[in-house]
Amino acid sequence: MTDLLFPEDTLARRIAAYENTAKANEGLHALFTAQTDRIAYLKRHRDWVEKNRWGMGDRAFHYMWMLILADAAARFPSLDLLEIGVFKGQTISLWALITRELGLNASITAISPFEGNLKPQPRLLHSLRKKLDPTYREANAVGNLHAIDDYLARNREIFTAFDLDFGGVKAIKGFSNAPEITAQVSNETFALVYIDGDHTLEVARSDIATYAPLVRAGGYLIMDDAACFLPGETFWKGFESVSKACEDIPALGFTNVINIGHNRIFQKNGS
Repeated sequence: MTDLLFPEDTLARRIAAYENTAKANEGLHALFTAQTDRIAYLKRHRDWVEKNRWGMGDRAFHYMWMLILADAAARFPSLDLLEIGVFKGQTISLWALITRELGLNASITAISPFEGNLKPQPRLLHSLRKKLDPTYREANAVGNLHAIDDYLARNREIFTAFDLDFGGVKAIKGFSNAPEITAQVSNETFALVYIDGDHTLEVARSDIATYAPLVRAGGYLIMDDAACFLPGETFWKGFESVSKACEDIPALGFTNVINIGHNRIFQKNGS
């Protein structure tokens, strides 16, 4: 099965064969990286992201997302998707691209500040603040510092680059743990929720507690930057804070069915 390519390859087949071992995790990450480059539109999107420095993540995730979206589309009559923490729009534009290429109808909701929090500053000042300011030091350590910018405009740029319609995205501007933000989706359900927001333990746990219950039975909760306690050494593991927050997920009715690099995929129990 290792050399199968979509559509013969499926998420269900990968889950059935999965073992949480160093060999399996490293092998899947390497294989999914190669599979991304074998599908022209996935490769083109990831090449654009890397060339333009439009976000982080791994090349392997492009193929991962194709398998997840195809599986979710087969499970549910509507493909409603939610991302927490959007940055420049790499993931939501990829969702839009994949669903267009596969002929799927998707509804995308994106929750993010869309503005950044780091003013331009000399390198020396940055170093001093890391040394003297514990709050700043933690924010830097967990990847929570982003240059101030109009990230709604950046999202539109990547959508435009691939002839996609950002106007169809429900973009909710604000922090994921703010009551006025959570209220806007509290009565909705989603085929999948992707959490890639604030990486502190407190907020990661809050995001899980708030948004995991919105996943439909049989749907998926995907946690980014969450593999610090998993076996495997050839891929970046993410942050200990987010990895620890994932310990809360099984009690909410989810099973960790497969992991690709630092992305952990949990499926909500039930049909």
